[in-house]
Amino acid sequence: MTRHASDRQTELVLQNGAVWTVDDSFPRAEAVAIRQSEIVAVGRDSDMEPFIGAGTEVIDLQGRLVLPGFNDAHTHFIGATLRTASGFSLYGVETLQEVQARLRDHAERHPIAEWLMGWRWDSSRFNMDGWPSRADLDVVENRRPVAIFDIDGHSCWVNTCALEALGYTADFPDPEGGQIVRDSQGQPTGILLETAHQPIPRSSALSPKAFSSLLRQEVAKINRLGITSLSNNGVQPEHFETYARMAAEGTLQVRINEWLFLSDGLSRAQRLRQRFQNDDKIRITGLKALLDGVLSAHTAWMLDPYGDAPPGTGFPIVTPEKLLERAIEADAQGFQVLIHAIGDRAVRETLGIYDKVALVNGRRDSRHRIEHVEVAHPDDQKRFAELGVVASMTPVHCTACIDAYIRDRLGEPRGNHAYAWRNLVDQGVHLCFGTDWPAVALAAPNPLEQIFAAVTRTTPQTYGEPVWHPEQRLSVAQAIRSYTLESAYAEFMEGRKGSIAPGKLADLCVLSRNILEVPPAEILETEVTMTIFDGEVVYVKE
Repeated sequence: MTRHASDRQTELVLQNGAVWTVDDSFPRAEAVAIRQSEIVAVGRDSDMEPFIGAGTEVIDLQGRLVLPGFNDAHTHFIGATLRTASGFSLYGVETLQEVQARLRDHAERHPIAEWLMGWRWDSSRFNMDGWPSRADLDVVENRRPVAIFDIDGHSCWVNTCALEALGYTADFPDPEGGQIVRDSQGQPTGILLETAHQPIPRSSALSPKAFSSLLRQEVAKINRLGITSLSNNGVQPEHFETYARMAAEGTLQVRINEWLFLSDGLSRAQRLRQRFQNDDKIRITGLKALLDGVLSAHTAWMLDPYGDAPPGTGFPIVTPEKLLERAIEADAQGFQVLIHAIGDRAVRETLGIYDKVALVNGRRDSRHRIEHVEVAHPDDQKRFAELGVVASMTPVHCTACIDAYIRDRLGEPRGNHAYAWRNLVDQGVHLCFGTDWPAVALAAPNPLEQIFAAVTRTTPQTYGEPVWHPEQRLSVAQAIRSYTLESAYAEFMEGRKGSIAPGKLADLCVLSRNILEVPPAEILETEVTMTIFDGEVVYVKE
């Protein structure tokens, strides 16, 4: 049996593979035929003969697993790309001495930079009791502002010069939705939470040519991980225009679903949506907002006090009432709304917002999303399917931080409600996966590491040890689906990508091992050996 769109010859045929289509009507195949940017046939090797001609490239996959190209459903990829040119990384750094050494080196190599910026500092793994202080940075740099952002982007460590540049003194009030951490005398310590660090400049002075070159370099890296699509949040207009031009020229080898900010209003979003409404490479469908913060900084909004910091329950970054008003307006104009909600209070409030939006505007296939959903009360988990709300989650957000702080923050029985992947799937919820790159404890946005986390609910280091709430683990097939078809569904593109079927875009990846059949530990040893984007082979492992 084969499925095909026509019998004309094609440019590329993949044969002798183990094709996992993520198409329930035709889940397994051996071969795929591709013409230009689309799949035209899926079936047995013997079915491919009509599609092979003198100009057809035939690739023998030697039994390897073929999957749809991975679709990272939540990233800050463009911002991460720019940071490689404008700051220094602290990924993996765990001591103050290492931070100071990297800051000193960066300051010496950038003598005229106005601000010295550090990224991907992981406070949860930092070898220090409590937060560090501005004085720890002042000893290295006391002439220019220094800002070091936590890996999740929700907290920032600054020196005294930065506090002065921001105008933050003992008398300066905390901004709405943020906190300036203070000492016993009321003086700012150098830690800024949530909206308190928003005034820090983040723009890059890269020229369009330099940015496009850097972007091609970073896209090539994720192509090597099998990624062919991603959703991005956070891009300046000039950088958006550069990558839009690259897409039109055929030099952008990834599909980008760009989220604008809900708080920025609808006029620009409407113009861009109209401009790209028939574009397969760039999509403008969703508007993002944040309701709360993160568990690591105790800023996620909880129903009950934190287990390790009572009576604190976190706080909303914006009032639900204001967010509801904006969501009603966006929904009325046909936009998808995506709300960051990590704590169980924030999740409950967001579901309430979406319910009220539907009551005001009428119910439709809106596919509004909640990003992260790290803790959700059982009463609220069932509401996702009832309201048609998509759950967008990052498995490694769970596994990388269980021992670092999650157990302490949540306690039991609240741990039963955390990262409830299996509960959501079993209740018919559309669950998509993304890395939240670079706000994740990974060296690279590797989908296979996320799939391993979803399947085992452990880290590579803790695999084989007792599992925290093992009942929430997923099968490999479900984890793949959440990284492909469900991610496409979450951006209204399941008709064009996310599974291997005739008429769909030819975005595929080939793996060195069949992760559907090997022991879970071997998922981490598996590599992407080939990536096909838009019908073209863009990566082959040497």
